Amino acid sequence: MLSHLVSALAFVVFFILQTTIFSQTRLVSGTADIILLFLAAWSLQEQVKNSWVWTVISGVLVSLVSAMPFFTPLIGYLGVVGISKGLQRRVWRTPLLAMLIVVLVGTFFQQTVYVLALIITGAPISWLESLDRVILPSALLNLIFSLPIYAIAKDLAGRISPQEVEV
Repeated sequence: MLSHLVSALAFVVFFILQTTIFSQTRLVSGTADIILLFLAAWSLQEQVKNSWVWTVISGVLVSLVSAMPFFTPLIGYLGVVGISKGLQRRVWRTPLLAMLIVVLVGTFFQQTVYVLALIITGAPISWLESLDRVILPSALLNLIFSLPIYAIAKDLAGRISPQEVEV
């Protein structure tokens, strides 16, 4: 129960920060997605068991306030958490490296889903221009903010359910 309460509070805080501050902070035309970062960091924590639930909730909430076609953010977030869960099993000794890989690959996946959704809906978008003006700057901003978000997620997960240490 405490896990769900803390998760809900953390996601509400990051949702508010994303919609008010980080969506307005631009590098060229790209922005940081701290909800993506928190989902990646949260799902990399070994003791967290509810990351899929919060991924769906976050994806639906962002879909409601986003100008993107509906459920496009949900597809991006599900892909990021899927990448995160896959890497969690393989790169478990170096979680910071896993976080950076998930953020980089996840940002490219999410932004590609966004561009494809816009092309399907008929928006006149060039792949090279979107890569140059949106995807690469977004990836850079996400990499910059990934380590502080990872530290917050690791601390929250450790406080909710501390791991047992063998003596």
